[in-house]
Amino acid sequence: MNRDRQREYDSLKEQAKLEKSERKKRKKLNSEIMTTTIIFALIFFVMIGYYVYFLVVESHDVVNNDYNKRIDGYAETVVRGTIFSADGDKLAYTKTDDAGNETREYPYDELFSHVIGIKNHGKSGLEKVYNYELLSTNVSPIQKIVDDFMNVKEKGNDVYTTLDVSLQKSATDSLGKNKGAVVIIDPESGAIKAMTSKPNYNPNTIDDIWDKLAKDTSDSRLVNRATQGKYTPGSIFKIVTTLEYMRENKNYNDFHFNCKGSTTINNVSIKCFDGHAHYSEELIDAFAYSCNSAFSTIGTELDMTKFASTAKGLLFNEKLPIEIEYNKSEFNLSNESTTFDIMQTSIGQGTTLVTPIHMAMIASSIANNGKLMKPYLVDKIESSDKSVVTKTENEEYASLMTKKEAKQLQKYMRAVVEYGTGKIMAYSKYTAYGKTGTAEIDKNNNVNSWFVGYGEKDGKKIAIAVVIEDMPEGSDSAVKCVKAIFDDYFE
Repeated sequence: MNRDRQREYDSLKEQAKLEKSERKKRKKLNSEIMTTTIIFALIFFVMIGYYVYFLVVESHDVVNNDYNKRIDGYAETVVRGTIFSADGDKLAYTKTDDAGNETREYPYDELFSHVIGIKNHGKSGLEKVYNYELLSTNVSPIQKIVDDFMNVKEKGNDVYTTLDVSLQKSATDSLGKNKGAVVIIDPESGAIKAMTSKPNYNPNTIDDIWDKLAKDTSDSRLVNRATQGKYTPGSIFKIVTTLEYMRENKNYNDFHFNCKGSTTINNVSIKCFDGHAHYSEELIDAFAYSCNSAFSTIGTELDMTKFASTAKGLLFNEKLPIEIEYNKSEFNLSNESTTFDIMQTSIGQGTTLVTPIHMAMIASSIANNGKLMKPYLVDKIESSDKSVVTKTENEEYASLMTKKEAKQLQKYMRAVVEYGTGKIMAYSKYTAYGKTGTAEIDKNNNVNSWFVGYGEKDGKKIAIAVVIEDMPEGSDSAVKCVKAIFDDYFE
C-alpha cells in the first residue's frame, strides 16, 4: 500500500516538474514573441516616422534632383509655368512658336540670372528648386483627358517670388563692374526682396555661352556669390564678438579701452587701420570706429566654449533656413586655439568664413529685435486658373538673441552711421544702422569691402548685406553701395 502511494506521489511530483518545465518554456516563448513583436513594432514606427519625415523634409529635394529625369518628362505634356516678381512682372516664361517649339525667355536678361537660374545644363536657382511645381498642373482629371485627346499641352503652375524688380536693379547697379553680392531681406516677414551676384550672365544665351563658362572658371561666373560665396568677414564679425562680450560681462557699459593704434598680447601684435590711435573708448566707440586693438584684446578675455556656442546660436557651422543652394558659414575657435587665432578671429580675420545670405539673416534678426523670420523667395504658387496651390506664411525661425541684446546692438550699429566708419549716411532722410568691414585677402593691400545692417523710414524696413571683392585697402565701397540702394528705396 505504501509502495502504491509512493509511486503515486512520485508520479505527481514528476508531473508537477513537467508542468513547471512547460510553463517556463511557454513563458520563455511568450517573452521571445513579445520581444520580436516590440522590435517589429519599433521598426514599423521608425519606418512610418521616416516616411513622414521624407514626405515633409526630403521629398522636395529628391523630386527636384538633377538626376531625376522623370520630372523633366512632364514637359512632354506640360508647358513650364511662369516665374513672376513680387510686382507681377515676368522673370521667366516659356514662349511657344507656331511650330510648337518652346523657348525659355528671361525678360530681364542677366538681372536675375543667379537667383532665378536656368532650366537646362543642370538647372540652378529657383528654376531648379521649383522644377516640379513649374511642370505640375492642378487641372481636373476630366480636363486632362480632354487635353490628351486634343493633343493640347497643359499650363504648368506659376511661381510668384518675393523679388522686387526696382530693388534688384538698384542692388545690381550699385555693384557696378565689381565682383560681389547683395542680399536684401524684409526683417519683419523674412521675404527676400533682392539677391544679386556679380559677375553675372545672360540666361537667354546660356546655350551659346555654356561651354565657355564651364571651361573658364577664373571669375566663377556661374556661382551665386550671395549664397555660395564664402568670404573672410573682416570687421562685420565684430557684431558676434560684441554679442559674446555682452553675454559674458553684464557690466559691459563700463567697458573702457585706451587705443594707441596697436596692441600686443603674448607676442602677437594687432594694429588698427593705418596704425590710427582711437585713444579713450567706450564699447560703443570701439564698435563705431571698428577698433582692432580693442576687439582683439576683448577676444583674449572671452571663454572660447561660450564664444563657439554663441556663434552656433547665430547659425555658424549650421544649416540655414533657405531653399536655394548655399554654403555654411564657418567658425573654428576652441579651447585649443592659439592667441594668434583668437585675436585674428575676434576682428574677423583668421579662418572664419561667412556668406552674404547668412550675414543678411543676422542683420535681419537684429533689426527685428532678435527674432529671425524664416527667409523665403517664393510668396505663392498658382495654378493656370489662378487658384492658389500653396501660400508661404510668415514664420519665426529662431530667436538669435534677446530683445535687450538686439536693442543694444542696434544702438552700436546706429553709432557706426552717426559718427563712425559708415557716417556718409549720417544725414540721410532715412535712419540707417550697420557695421562696416574690410577683410584682408592678400599681401597686396587688397580687401573685400563689407557692410551689413538695415535701414528704416515711415514703417518701411529692409536688412542688407553687401560684399565687394578685391578693393583697395581702406575702401568704403560697400558703404557707398548701401547708401545708393537705401537712397533709391527710401527716398
